[in-house]
Amino acid sequence: MITNSQNDNNYMSESMDMRRFFLCLIRKAWMILIVTALCAILGALIYSIYYGITDGQQKYQKCTDFYITFNEADHPNGMDYYNAYTWNQFVTDDRIVNKALSVAGSSVNKQDIKEYVTARMMSDYRVLTVVVTGENNKKVETISEAYKAAMPMFPEDVDEITKIEPWSEDDMVKINDHTLATNAALLGGVIGFLISLFAWAVYYCMNDRIYTEADFNRRFAGVTFLGYDTERFKPDTEANRKKVVGDAKTVDVTDVSKELGSIEECDGVILNVSWGEHASAVQYKVEMLKKQGIKLYGVILNNSNERFLNMYYGK
Repeated sequence: MITNSQNDNNYMSESMDMRRFFLCLIRKAWMILIVTALCAILGALIYSIYYGITDGQQKYQKCTDFYITFNEADHPNGMDYYNAYTWNQFVTDDRIVNKALSVAGSSVNKQDIKEYVTARMMSDYRVLTVVVTGENNKKVETISEAYKAAMPMFPEDVDEITKIEPWSEDDMVKINDHTLATNAALLGGVIGFLISLFAWAVYYCMNDRIYTEADFNRRFAGVTFLGYDTERFKPDTEANRKKVVGDAKTVDVTDVSKELGSIEECDGVILNVSWGEHASAVQYKVEMLKKQGIKLYGVILNNSNERFLNMYYGK
């Protein structure tokens, strides 16, 4: 029996067949991987261009550790004031900067020092690391040497510290402190993956193609689904066909508009639908048969992907 129309009213409110969704997703996973890879490459490329324009010069860095002896006798809590944050301010304070300039001479200025120098602390509050980073390796070396002389003079200006002395020194190294191309590639890849996955989900929700019996029954309640034409499912399909058709004389049709002349002397037809065909196209064929007063005994899904069906049904 032919239904009056496809169930369009409930189409947008249909529940999602998650098994079908993931199987379809697996079939298109290569597209998502390509988009992810392209976005990762694009992210790294954009960052590289940005880095080359804004801050692409080679930088140099030299680190010197200083050991601090606090005046705990007169100021038992004095070390609490000297943390990573305060030291980062002190190393660019005029009291230390002016001392460093008096040692460095005219090869560097105050602005150079404030741009090049930072401080960090280890877990031991008595160890301070002065980090000198910049594009001019000679200035880095000069400022680093100047601070080796300036830092020991700092206790002259404060009461909480008795002595500061150089403890260890690293060799100068080349760095690219802003080259985050890997991070940019990862970010681009994640964005590409999420966008492609979202786009696929939207496409899936809007896709009315028929892959399974469940797809057909949701759209064409009342039209008998006889089965699939694959080697594994064909015996069941033939059994269903024999049960439904009985002794009636039927003919298989695919393109109803072109085959109407061949079914005039038959009792009815079996409609062959291609696997993955749009439901709207199938609806047109069903309506065509109805208008011609031709009985539709059932539908068979042809050219089906047996691997997909085996995974879907767990066989």
